[in-house]
Amino acid sequence: MHIPDGFLDSKTATGMAAAAVTVIVLALSKVRALVTERGLIPAMAGVGAGVKSMTGKAQRFVGEAGKSYLSRMAMVTSLVFAAQMFNFPVAQGISGHLLGGLFAALFLGPWGGALSMTIVLIVQATLYADGGLIVLGANIMNMAFFGCIVSYFAYVLFKKTGFADKVSISLSAWVSVLMASSACALELGLSGTHSLIETLVSMASVHIFIGMGEAIITLILVSIMKNMLGWETYHEK
Repeated sequence: MHIPDGFLDSKTATGMAAAAVTVIVLALSKVRALVTERGLIPAMAGVGAGVKSMTGKAQRFVGEAGKSYLSRMAMVTSLVFAAQMFNFPVAQGISGHLLGGLFAALFLGPWGGALSMTIVLIVQATLYADGGLIVLGANIMNMAFFGCIVSYFAYVLFKKTGFADKVSISLSAWVSVLMASSACALELGLSGTHSLIETLVSMASVHIFIGMGEAIITLILVSIMKNMLGWETYHEK
C-alpha cells in the first residue's frame, strides 16, 4: 500500500502533501489539547535583598494524564510499526500490508491515531525506503486520514446504529483497509501511471482478504490491551 516515488505526478503529489499537512496540523493541535492542561506553575522571584516569594504564571504543561497518554502513544506506534513490516505484493512496485489504523484510533482517538500513523510512515520512508518521500503526503492521507480518522468515525457510526462492539470493530477495520487501498488506486489512476480500473481491481482483490485479517488482528489486539493492560478505548472514556 506504500506508494514509492515516481508513481504519482507532481500535481497529485503536491495536492496530497497539502492535504496531509492540514491533517497533521489539526492532529498536533488535538493531541496537544489532550496531553496538556492549563494551570499555575510556581516560580521563585526575588522581592528584596535575600528574600524570595512564590509566584505563578498560567501556562500549559504536561500532567500525569498527558504523560500516560504519550506513553500509550509510544506503545501503540511501536505495535503499528511492527504490524506493517509484513508486506504482500499487489502490483509492480506496490505492496499491501496490515494497516493498524483503527487499532491506533481506538486507543489514541482519531487524531492521536493519525499522528501515530504519520510517525510510523515518516520513519518507514526515511530509514527503510518503504514509501517515497515525495509522495509521503499521499501515504499519510491514505493510511492516517482514511485508515485512522475515517475508520474511527465509521466505528462510531456502526456503534450508533446498534451493532455490537466487536462487530463494529471488525467492520470498521475491514473498511479501513479497503478505503486506504482504494484511495491509493485512485491516486495512481489520476496520475496516469497505472490504469485506474486495473489498479482498483488488483487492490480490491487483495485487500478484501487483507481486510479480513486486519479485522481479526485488531480484535485480538484490542482484547489484549483491555484484558491484560486494563486499557479503555477512546470511545469508552
